[in-house]
Amino acid sequence: MSTRISHSRRAASILATGGLIVLAQGGAAQAQSTLDDSISGVVVVGVAAGANVEASAEQGLGKLRATGDQPSMTADATLVWAADVSERVRAVVAVDFGSDARPVAGLGEAYLKFRPDAGHAWRLSGRAGIFFPPVSLEHDGSEWSLSRTVTPSALNTWIAEEVKTSGIEASLDGVVGDQRVRFTAAAFVGNDTAGTLLAFRGWALHDVRATVAGKFALPDQPAMFVGQQGAKTQPVIEVDGRIGGYGQVEWPLSDTVTLSFFGYDNNGDETSLTDGHYAWNTRFSQAALHWTPYESGEILVQVLMGQSRMGARSDGASPADVDFVAAYGLVSQEVGTAYATLRADYFAVSDNSFKELDNNAESGWAVTASWGQPIHERTELVVEGILLSSVRADRVRFGLDRSQTSAQLRMALRAGF
Repeated sequence: MSTRISHSRRAASILATGGLIVLAQGGAAQAQSTLDDSISGVVVVGVAAGANVEASAEQGLGKLRATGDQPSMTADATLVWAADVSERVRAVVAVDFGSDARPVAGLGEAYLKFRPDAGHAWRLSGRAGIFFPPVSLEHDGSEWSLSRTVTPSALNTWIAEEVKTSGIEASLDGVVGDQRVRFTAAAFVGNDTAGTLLAFRGWALHDVRATVAGKFALPDQPAMFVGQQGAKTQPVIEVDGRIGGYGQVEWPLSDTVTLSFFGYDNNGDETSLTDGHYAWNTRFSQAALHWTPYESGEILVQVLMGQSRMGARSDGASPADVDFVAAYGLVSQEVGTAYATLRADYFAVSDNSFKELDNNAESGWAVTASWGQPIHERTELVVEGILLSSVRADRVRFGLDRSQTSAQLRMALRAGF
């Protein structure tokens, strides 16, 4: 086992750091004597209160940020240092802080960004290091923050929780016919446990995101996993030493409509198990739409579906084998100096094996309404309400009703610097 672990960690190190070296050397010839560096960030501080909310996320069951009927403080921040390594290479390091995160502070992203040469018809850019794939349409604010709500959709909550990669990403941007198209491809490691939360907890809506060495609590495990699966899952970890990949095509149909298609496969070895972490074989595909029908309004749509499995098969069935789907539609409208946002979510998990021992099937919906009011330059007050309803068979094991409807009200100050 120790030999296998060392090989896995060596593969992760080679891919993540090797790409950094390649990009850094590519720009070293044009290195500047004085670095153009900067520090920026986003801080979100507020209060959340819930009604009929499930047990807290710290127990592995919660679907919302609120932990009970009494108001609780929430505080999150991202601090980013960025500096030019050369004329076309920039280093970016982000540290995330979260009152509900474990640990409270952790490394969020760290990568070298290769900027394209604007003089070419086809422009090549890239990243190498640790970063979130370009899946979320909602995280388009500074420092991968939200710009319309304080809570992302169920789809993008999961991306923030479990889909963070260590690797090399390249993008090619050019004109096909009379339209500009962008192609992106990446090879990565360090994302072997993606799927754990979807299977054992299900979908959630909150804004706590994965950090290097960060962990999320899981519900108490059924007997078939006791002594194998740990009580917590670590999203940024290498277990099996195998390389995964993803690809994306972005296609602007016009100045107001952009379509994108994304595919992900972590190529996980389902039988690998290290320190309570299984390597899950997880793959998904997504279609997304960004539409600005007029200057003061926009519409976002994302639809994602996939499958995740883990464990040695018995009679052709994996111990954990789930299909999953999530989608949302979002409308945001400027109202004077403020903006209003309405979002509808749908999410589901289908369990394909051993449901009599561990039934992870789930379905649900959520509606989110948010109002944002700028109060000073890069500071705004956001008031948000969420109504969420879900049915999950595994709740019976904890003495809970299969069906649950809960609500959350949150007020927060969001400031950028």
